[in-house]
Order: sequence, then structure tokens, then C-alpha cells
Amino acid sequence: MTARAPGLQAFIDAFHAAILARAAPGSPTAAAAARIFAALEVPGEARPVEPRRLGCCAHLARALDHAQAADAVVARLARAFGALEPHLAWSVRGNAHDVGEPFLSGHANAYFIGPGQLESRPEVMLGVSLMAPHINYPYHDHPPEEIYVALSPGDWQQNADPWVTPGMGGLVYNPPGIRHAMRSGPAPLLAAWCLWVG
Repeated sequence: MTARAPGLQAFIDAFHAAILARAAPGSPTAAAAARIFAALEVPGEARPVEPRRLGCCAHLARALDHAQAADAVVARLARAFGALEPHLAWSVRGNAHDVGEPFLSGHANAYFIGPGQLESRPEVMLGVSLMAPHINYPYHDHPPEEIYVALSPGDWQQNADPWVTPGMGGLVYNPPGIRHAMRSGPAPLLAAWCLWVG
């Protein structure tokens, strides 16, 4: 079996703990997390990634400081992410140029696990999203179900439902194919996410 880098394993463990701390037993969130983290018990293929930061990453230190001052579960996940961040390649969403400003320069995504990432595998994706203050992440949908862990203040919406604010360490579960969006307020938004591609 290929050994997983300790820093990546620490992030996976902290992410799993953050979900377990808030997910109701028997909920769709708990079921999705069980699938995702069971698959991650077997490491995938490690591959080098050329680190890259975008302009939006100027907001990262503020977001991380806020997260590390939160409760122990959130702080643990923030520290694990902070240790790995220098090895990540940040990018914008695929359709960001079509959406234009301020979204184009006001957000960044980084992947830990997924096709062609630090750990390359087809069935699970793990990453983080960062947004500058007062940015709307546009409505989108995708077949894989998804779990967010909020590491900062921010709002999420599904379909035409009211916006919700999960709070620090709060969870957002997106069922397969649901239309969803998120937005930041006066503070930058930082969230970790995982998808079950299957």
C-alpha cells in the first residue's frame, strides 16, 4: 500500500472529525461522510503539484486566524489546512471568466484529493474554497453529493430556499444535482468541502 503524507492524513482526520462533531446520526450528511472517509482509508496515488497562489489568497491569513480562534474542532481543521496550504495549486472555477468580476478575482479553490491532485483518485474529491468579502459564488449544480464545513462566517442557499448561515464549524449538505450557491459578508469566507463521486 502507498503511504500517505502525514500532513495530508492529518487534514483528512481533522476534516472527518469536524463532520462527525456536527452530523446527526443517520442523516444524509453522516451517510455521505461514511462513504467518503471509508474510501479514504486506502491511500490513492501521490503526485507532485506545482504550488500556485492567486490574488484572492491575500485574504487567507485573515480567514485562518479567525478559524484558529474558534472551537477546538474547527481550529484543528484550520491548522491542518494551514500546514498543507503552501503545497496547493489554487485556481478559479472553470466558468469564472464567463461570470466576470468581481467573482473572477474574488474567489479561489484548491484541491487536496481528486483526479490529478496531490492524491489522485476518481471517487472522492476534497478541497477548500476561499472568497474575498462581499462575493457571491454563483448558482451551480453537480451530480456528486457534497459536504461543506464552514471555517468562517458565510451564507449558503439551495434552490430558492432562504439563505442559511451555518456558523463556524457548521455543515452544509448538498444532495446530488441540487442548485446551490454561497456568499461572503464583511469577512472572507473559507470552507472545506468533500464530494462523493463514486
